[in-house]
Amino acid sequence: MKVRVLAEEKELAVQKSWIAARLTHDPKANPKTNFNCLNDFGSFFTQDIPIPAGTVIDFRRTADGQLITEIGGNLVGAVRSKDLCRAFFDMYIGDVPVSEQTKEEIGRNVVGILKSC
Repeated sequence: MKVRVLAEEKELAVQKSWIAARLTHDPKANPKTNFNCLNDFGSFFTQDIPIPAGTVIDFRRTADGQLITEIGGNLVGAVRSKDLCRAFFDMYIGDVPVSEQTKEEIGRNVVGILKSC
């Protein structure tokens, strides 16, 4: 599964807190989650990597539970955590998404993919 977003300064600043909330407060959350995964993920968005507004950021989940992050087409890191993957994608396509518009767009993309099969 893959989600592509356009960077917005405000979004990047609060994304880590959205994921943390989903890792801790979601009834489906794993109580044994290793929260180091969140720090590892957050390290991809440091001041060392310029992310101007409008930059394309791709997030991809692999079958073995890695969340892979690419910024501007360049791989910046991967974190192996099924819990992080679930929380991250729940942020976009879960019951209470951060953006209903993004959730609908992802849904349309999935329908398009299924129609092309």
